[in-house]
Amino acid sequence: MPEETSVGPVEVPESDDSAASETPAAKTASIHEISCSNCGAPLTYMQGEAVITCEYCGTTTMLADTSNIVTVESHYLLPPRVGRDEAIGIASAWLEKGFYKSKDLPRRVQWAESSARVLPYWVVRCSGRTMWRGMQKKTRTKGTGDKKTQETYWEPVQGSFSEDYTWPVYAREDDSEFWGIRNIEPGRKCVFPDWGKFIFRIGGSKNAPNSNLLEGKADFSIDELKKYNLHTHIVNGQIVQERAERSARDRIIERHADKANSKATRITDCDTTVDVQGVDLIYVPIWELEYVFQGKTYHVLVDASRQKVLSAEVPVGKWAKATIFDVIMFLIAAVFALVGFAAESGPAFARILTFVFAGGGVAYTVWTAAMKE
Repeated sequence: MPEETSVGPVEVPESDDSAASETPAAKTASIHEISCSNCGAPLTYMQGEAVITCEYCGTTTMLADTSNIVTVESHYLLPPRVGRDEAIGIASAWLEKGFYKSKDLPRRVQWAESSARVLPYWVVRCSGRTMWRGMQKKTRTKGTGDKKTQETYWEPVQGSFSEDYTWPVYAREDDSEFWGIRNIEPGRKCVFPDWGKFIFRIGGSKNAPNSNLLEGKADFSIDELKKYNLHTHIVNGQIVQERAERSARDRIIERHADKANSKATRITDCDTTVDVQGVDLIYVPIWELEYVFQGKTYHVLVDASRQKVLSAEVPVGKWAKATIFDVIMFLIAAVFALVGFAAESGPAFARILTFVFAGGGVAYTVWTAAMKE
């Protein structure tokens, strides 16, 4: 068993990549040291970290408690395939696609800070099955003619659904210490449109899919990380395997409860069973990029292995706003047109408002064409 020693409270020097995210408390946290069980190299870790990977041989050690130090066998890596410049290229290609983005946005932004990190995730392979019962509120018509009435009644309903998961659990306590990490969890909002002062904020966001973080995995290899100089950017975990499994169970039960609530007007019983097949530790290489547009800073998170954007903030283009505004104005104008022009005796105010709203849409389009984005 590796022998643990305490190096005592020391001041941790700032690095170019992490200085912005470190707090004063973190810089003076207690550092400890153990020897790698495989190669004997010294492994230093901050107080509170419990999943430590050797940057020399890649062996990962889990400190379940002071008397239980074990080697993590089910230990993988998503091999990195891009460096900083390629990651910016991936983000730029993403920024110019889609209805809500300005087509020339990538050519008008200034890329600023970038941080490379190899982040630890526990992946809980499991399936969740839910049986639910409830009451559905319905209406029916009673009587005929002048005696016709609407009656409300309740009907019992029930059902079941199931889903397979490779549920990712970020192996750190604070999922806000690095931008965008919490957004990778299935169902969370991962794309954040910036509407500015625009009033009609319709669409543009996106939720993270229930994707398999183990897809494309390989045995953990320091040599693979060295190809992109990422071996010194490994972030140690703080959450042990047992706790990650409990967390996944709780989140899946919560997710299924929300889904069950959408099945009926009132849910009276919801029973979810989570069957865990296994838990793996995988390290995910990520580039956190920052870009500046019109004096405002935005973030993009790029998966350095699968070469795709995981989460991002993006300003909404002026023509997307104009299109949404015009559609709403013309729909309102059409309603007033039906009221004002459907009959010769239509109210005059409805005819006036038809031209007001239609004219508003046209005026906004002209203004948009003249304004700079």
